[in-house]
Amino acid sequence: MTSFCRRTCALLALAVAFAAPAYPWWSGEHQAIGLVATTRLTPEARAQVVKILGDDDLAAIATYMDDLRSAFFHAGPLAQDPEALAFNARYRDNGTWHYVDLPLGTTAYTLDDPFANPHDVIHEIEAAVAVLEGQGDPGISRKMALRMIVHFVGDLHQPLHAGNGFYRVNPDRTVQLVTDPAQARGLQNDKGGNDLHFGPGKNDELHALWDSGDFERVAHSDDPAKIAAVLQAEIAAHGQAWASPGDYHHWAEGWATESVAAARTAYAGLVFGAEIPSRKDPAEIYRIQVTLPPHYDAVVVPLATERMAKAGYHLAEILNAVRWSK
Repeated sequence: MTSFCRRTCALLALAVAFAAPAYPWWSGEHQAIGLVATTRLTPEARAQVVKILGDDDLAAIATYMDDLRSAFFHAGPLAQDPEALAFNARYRDNGTWHYVDLPLGTTAYTLDDPFANPHDVIHEIEAAVAVLEGQGDPGISRKMALRMIVHFVGDLHQPLHAGNGFYRVNPDRTVQLVTDPAQARGLQNDKGGNDLHFGPGKNDELHALWDSGDFERVAHSDDPAKIAAVLQAEIAAHGQAWASPGDYHHWAEGWATESVAAARTAYAGLVFGAEIPSRKDPAEIYRIQVTLPPHYDAVVVPLATERMAKAGYHLAEILNAVRWSK
């Protein structure tokens, strides 16, 4: 699928946000989440979605925020779209809105967490809710806010968009994974698993595996409708326990905490080899070779199914809870 800060200067931030491979969930997973959420909208929420979009097709806008990033480089379906180009010019860092880099030992995300970012995926979901309620950033339209929520709720439920490995590099270039947030401060991270390579191929990365590998195995298909059917069955079996507690304006914070917990499973059993330094800066991690534990899919695929199903459930849940401005 086509989805926090890992940069040391503004130029590097821009390069990472728009040029470096981020591997957000493949489009089929985002579309499946949109299909699931569409079936669970209340009449009021559906009417508001139709008012903004002209229809209730959440799947159709599910990958917009990824296409928006491509448009920054004049690529993809929005390459010449005036709205996309204007938005990218105004919000040049929107590529960093898709994730948050939390240590694996994080037990609760808070908006002022040392690893939080004012424009991380949680902040942007909450900012988009504010726009739909007639408040928030006047530069973001209601249509853009809806696109943001649909996409970013999906991104947030992908475990490696929240949980992240931090490392100490030993003199022999081997690494030690650091999960304790207090000890992770100031250490290099693996960019949500993008720097963890389990094979020689270009896409043999842990993040890519979660985006377009294990998630496709959920339904043994890349058809969004077939994936959605599996997710609907998961919701029917377990969804009664997934209701988000408290004020819906802060639900995304709890979802981030759940996603970090899932990321701990994604990292469990990995064997870390030597680190390969960047050619430009030998002090910077370029990639880390890892070995996946045996039968990795047997553990990960059920978790992937649950995370995608929860994304569809929670997307509908928050759209149903919003007090839409008239």
